[in-house]
Amino acid sequence: MQNKIYLFLSIIILSVSCSTPKKIVEKNPKINILADSVQRKFDYYFFEGIRLKNDQKFDQALETFRLCLSIDSLDAGIQSETGILYAALGFTNEAVKCFEKAIEFDPGNWWYNVQLISMYADLKNWKRSIEITKELQKYFPDKEQVYSMLASFYKETKEYDKAILAFEKLESLQGVDQTTSIEKYNLYILLKKENKANAEIDKLVNKYPTESRYKVVRGDIFMQQKMPEKAFEIYQQVLKDDPQNAFVYVSLSEYYKSANQPEKALESIVSALKSEQLDVDTKVAVLGQYVQKLVQDSTKFVETESLFKLLVDRYPLEEQVHGYYAVFLQYQKRNAEAISELETMININPKNQQTWMQLIQIYIGDKNFNQILTVTGHAIENLPKLPAWYFYRGIAQFQLADYNGALDSYKIGLPLIAVEQVDLKSDFYAQTADVYFKMEKKDSAFVNYELSLTANPKNIMVMNNYAYYLSLEKVELKKAERMSAKTVELEPKNSTYLDTYAWILYQEANYSLAKFYIERAVDNLKKNEEPGVILEHYGDILWMSGVENEAKAMEMWQKSFDAGNKTDALKKKIENKGWKR
Repeated sequence: MQNKIYLFLSIIILSVSCSTPKKIVEKNPKINILADSVQRKFDYYFFEGIRLKNDQKFDQALETFRLCLSIDSLDAGIQSETGILYAALGFTNEAVKCFEKAIEFDPGNWWYNVQLISMYADLKNWKRSIEITKELQKYFPDKEQVYSMLASFYKETKEYDKAILAFEKLESLQGVDQTTSIEKYNLYILLKKENKANAEIDKLVNKYPTESRYKVVRGDIFMQQKMPEKAFEIYQQVLKDDPQNAFVYVSLSEYYKSANQPEKALESIVSALKSEQLDVDTKVAVLGQYVQKLVQDSTKFVETESLFKLLVDRYPLEEQVHGYYAVFLQYQKRNAEAISELETMININPKNQQTWMQLIQIYIGDKNFNQILTVTGHAIENLPKLPAWYFYRGIAQFQLADYNGALDSYKIGLPLIAVEQVDLKSDFYAQTADVYFKMEKKDSAFVNYELSLTANPKNIMVMNNYAYYLSLEKVELKKAERMSAKTVELEPKNSTYLDTYAWILYQEANYSLAKFYIERAVDNLKKNEEPGVILEHYGDILWMSGVENEAKAMEMWQKSFDAGNKTDALKKKIENKGWKR
């Protein structure tokens, strides 16, 4: 109810701001009779201000309204219009003062009061909101919105008994209503008056005996009150009377979960999703809660896929239904079919950033860089201001050896990055640095690594890469050592970072310490990591560690070569059996 009240207030303000309020002079205790010529001048400025406001020229409109106020500051209408403008421009205190004056001059005007109430509600000044609403009640004792607002404000001040009284008055005006009854139920629960709370739901059940949904709600309340047997009894009765009721299946699912019967819980959800009674929005919400369990239940893949196909066929334009089916397909590693569903989602809504990103991630996993170029091109056409597309486009171009194209993508994307997106900015500079290094423009590469670390000093991957490239060039080795040591400190079991640190120590001729860290790198190699370069480095370090390690160095070089690191430099080491120290 609270959100609905605020929405109502917002609608009121919007409607007032788009039209000229009527001046109700007969209720104004401060009637200011103007001479005809002065009144014409006032009216001219008033309607000119309205025109400027409608043209979004707020500053000029405000100046024009101020001219009106200088002529007649007792006019409630101009006070209200000026308040609306102040609020639009963010001058909250000035807006409140104007609205206060408007209701002072015309206390029985509904719109002026609601404007002021809305302002105080935004400021969370519940005491003043209540005071004004109670005054408004004197003029509009039978207006439902008055009691909706009062109930909402009393809830905010935790005056639950008063909120209930407001809801009861509302109920006397509009009759028994689900929303009001549920609100009263929740308030009685907060007051620990369970019997009265239950009576509110019973009231709904008795008023609408043919409405199964209220009986389901009654069962749900028994579940909340830790009385699952009573809840189950109600659910079974509802199924008997109304076997097509979708909501009871959703509730039964919760019951079966609490009874540790996950299979039956899932069966109930599937029954709900197949029901024609459940609207698509509710189905999507329910599906979202259970999609992971559905896709991971390997014993029911066929049934689950049939369900997804049924939903897709029934709701072909429902974006999220295709999205959940895509999740299912990806889980089964059926990427081609998942891509088809994601492309359907893009056709439905080409502005969905998340869908484009899912597509890109699939192609990155498949290392399909040509397709990444195609997808990012289309994404840029639809959402040209998102820097992520240029980032992934640059990665694809880098992998396809289009280095100039990659630099162009990063240069276009960089200015689009928001100030707070420091991680993304850092990654952009890092990727740019990698490109420059590949182009053998090492000075430019190092400048961009510095920019990357300036944007995000905690970018551990950049610290590692920067340190490694410095070591390859044998420049600023102490700086490289400090950066690399930091990465090892943060991730002591990362084989890549350990290898970089060992290699820098090797370049500094600290062979004993280099040997210690390269062995840690080898020990922490994961199955999916390519060991070639690390094993070659191990061999080099062993070779320089002394004659007694020559045989093992040769062994490591051969293992590196066999692992796919078939470079000419490594081949030469093996053939020449090392080099002269």
